[in-house]
Amino acid sequence: MKKRNIATFLLTAALTISTLAGCGAMPATNSPNSSKEKQDAADMEDNDTAASDSTGGKITLRVVDWSDGSAGQRETFHKKFMEKHPNINIEYTMLTVDQFKNTIVTMIKSGEGPDLFPIPVGLTLNTAVAEGWYQPMNDYVTEDFAKQFDPLSFEEGVTHIGEDWYTITEVMPTIQCLFFYNEDVLTAAGVSELPATYSEFREACRKVTEYGKGNIYGLVDGGKQTNRMDVLARSLAAAAGGKIAATTKVLTDNGAAPYDTEEMKQAMEFIKGLADDGSIHPDTINISAPEARELFAHGQAAFLCQGMWCISQWDADYPDLNYGVIPVPAPDGVSDTYVQAGELSPWMGIYKQSKHPKEAAEYLMALYSEEYGYQPGCVSDGTFVSVIPSINEKYMSNAIMKDYYTIAAETSKTVPTIVKRDVKANDLYAEIKDVQPSLGAIVQGIISKSITDYDSSLKTLAEESTAEWKRACEAVGMDFNELEFTNWDVTKDYTDQDYEALKEER
Repeated sequence: MKKRNIATFLLTAALTISTLAGCGAMPATNSPNSSKEKQDAADMEDNDTAASDSTGGKITLRVVDWSDGSAGQRETFHKKFMEKHPNINIEYTMLTVDQFKNTIVTMIKSGEGPDLFPIPVGLTLNTAVAEGWYQPMNDYVTEDFAKQFDPLSFEEGVTHIGEDWYTITEVMPTIQCLFFYNEDVLTAAGVSELPATYSEFREACRKVTEYGKGNIYGLVDGGKQTNRMDVLARSLAAAAGGKIAATTKVLTDNGAAPYDTEEMKQAMEFIKGLADDGSIHPDTINISAPEARELFAHGQAAFLCQGMWCISQWDADYPDLNYGVIPVPAPDGVSDTYVQAGELSPWMGIYKQSKHPKEAAEYLMALYSEEYGYQPGCVSDGTFVSVIPSINEKYMSNAIMKDYYTIAAETSKTVPTIVKRDVKANDLYAEIKDVQPSLGAIVQGIISKSITDYDSSLKTLAEESTAEWKRACEAVGMDFNELEFTNWDVTKDYTDQDYEALKEER
């Protein structure tokens, strides 16, 4: 099928319902390459250098991503795929989000990129394509494959550039910041009411920690990952009523980066209070999100702030785990609050230098098909909400997943995004340089108690980020004022009508 036909179908479908939603990526923190990350890249590059070449009539497709939440389903899928494609061998490598960014860049620079891989968090599709990472998949996928997707899962600068289709988003956007609770731990500690406010949450954590006597704590999280700490801070600040963009995105409040607002300070004071109480698991600062998920399942903490991906892992590995999910806590006295709704993001694409793009496309089509079971398995197990509506309708049966999905829908709001306002924003995100310590790093410092004066750290981050955003705007020819949305009401979804109203104001 011709690429123009598929592209025209997808973009027309997306435009048909564009009034229903609005979407839009400051690069994520660049942590230095650890020795492990360098070794990951080296090990992968040292694999058979002809891994993607035909050998004995059988080819190997190399696939790399960070989908730990669906590891079990992926293993089952790979077995089934290879049974049905005896000429293809799948070499699959799963990293953490933090590991992935540095590893994939190293691989691509060496010309040894895998056949299929996602875009690192914070990198735009435009930048990745401009640097020769991906090739269009239009000529390799079928029209029937394209038609099964929710039109909202396609977006210019996310999945497409013009008529060319470069990446498929992994899931329909869902917030990644709700709090899971361990019912048995709370009951044993004498906590009978689920907390809704900062003070209630802190008191519940204090009771659990006191009861645990050094073995059980109030909160655990993947503190080693700056992206998880960034999500925690942003969601708590949003719940306090602050105007702050979702993770990796850029917005200003009163002409400045919103990192030292009262709402952000409230969020940091809340985290500091938990740390001061000794209510945060002492391993938090040194562990990843998957490791934190394991400690929670073993009853070492009452609460964990993560996403829907935890559900399937716990149900598979800990079927007796008695747990539930609650909204992000808000400051006392604050009502009608929100957290930033999930935004569409690019995921898997075909490496521009792949020697087997046709087979890579076969892999993608199978990964998203009902026949191979990966999508149905992930939805029924509670891993994610699929980009295939028919699969959600048929397979979403997990009770905790339904609770998570319902709470997310009730408490999240669509926030404005500069990409929808000005296409130059894609160039802006590519231009912006990281400011250190980042928001996530400041949270790490508060938890480890290496940062005691968070006010000064936030003020410096806000000032230096504002200056950097101004510089980047000038460099790409974008008006810095485009980062401000004066008609944004945080208690409501930001709609296409709001974008139009803002245009009329100017």
